[in-house]
Amino acid sequence: MIPDSPFAAITLSAFVLLTFPSEGEADEKSASWRGQSIAEFTSEENDRMGWQVVNDGVMGGLSEGKLEFTREGIMKFAGTLSLQNNGGFTTARSAPVELNLSSDLGILLLVKGDGRTYEARLDSDALYRGGPVSFSGEFTATAGEWQQVKIPFSDFKGSWRGTNLPDEKLNPADIRRVSILLGDKKEGPFALEVDWIRTYGKGQGNSTGRPNTPAPAIAAKTSQGPSNLIDTVVADGRFGTLKKALDAAGLTPFFQWDNKLTLFAPTDEAFAKLPRETLSDLLKPENKQQLISLLSHHVVTGQVLLADALAAKEAKTIHGAPLAFTFTKGDVLANDAALVDADMVCADGVIHVVGSVLLPPR
Repeated sequence: MIPDSPFAAITLSAFVLLTFPSEGEADEKSASWRGQSIAEFTSEENDRMGWQVVNDGVMGGLSEGKLEFTREGIMKFAGTLSLQNNGGFTTARSAPVELNLSSDLGILLLVKGDGRTYEARLDSDALYRGGPVSFSGEFTATAGEWQQVKIPFSDFKGSWRGTNLPDEKLNPADIRRVSILLGDKKEGPFALEVDWIRTYGKGQGNSTGRPNTPAPAIAAKTSQGPSNLIDTVVADGRFGTLKKALDAAGLTPFFQWDNKLTLFAPTDEAFAKLPRETLSDLLKPENKQQLISLLSHHVVTGQVLLADALAAKEAKTIHGAPLAFTFTKGDVLANDAALVDADMVCADGVIHVVGSVLLPPR
């Protein structure tokens, strides 16, 4: 049995007033867990970011790097590194940007490389001798394999034209340029592919590592289909509205981290219980922060299996409010929403299907 939503007759204005924080509070909470997108390498974005290659020729060197952007949204940075004429570096860098990454913990990249060590570089408001200080975090790109690379802001070290500046500190609140640099002092060809550059936020979770145990009245099942949360949502067929809402909120990319998440996924029928005008208004761009707040109440950091949830009796959502788990009259409830399916285990977390949209507390 799936209980009816007590908000079935609510209007958008009342819905927003009663259940959501202010826009500033919503933005702060959402940014703290989902991170931000820096570069997805779409054609429109590439025009705005103005990526270009800067080789060591500006110093008299002979290194050559080239950029290519594919239709699939991948940046290919390749060429030859030379150590002649005191050279030895090549850089793919953006045009000047204005980014506030102060709610995040570090940089997250999806890359495929050649076994060489590269640097993610960020320029902030720090200056040395009138020029911008570059802050770099190293990563080694495994040859021939896609991998996620996570670099904490605390690992970024300052330098200026080859001079190390250990006392300089990166200010994530004022990022003015983004770059990828190769300068590993090894002559020869190189090739790096970058699918995206993002940040990761403060809502990091860990897998419980506990076995998948059936809970009362709900048969646990392991997903044998797509390996990650978003692909499972798309392939399942019951979550078209949820996927549309995640896309409208700009949250879809942020389920692609390497840490695990637990998603309480409302079905299309669950969203249909909301007044039609409420749902359509929430999907409008001007109501994005309210939509983020709503969806954040459906996500818990870490992989929380149903048996663990029932044992703990509650779990704190990324929104900040808890979900209470009870077993009543043959149903497992998350707050007032019945779970109609549970423990759909994915490579990056677990999905529990709920029959009603989970509304944050008033």
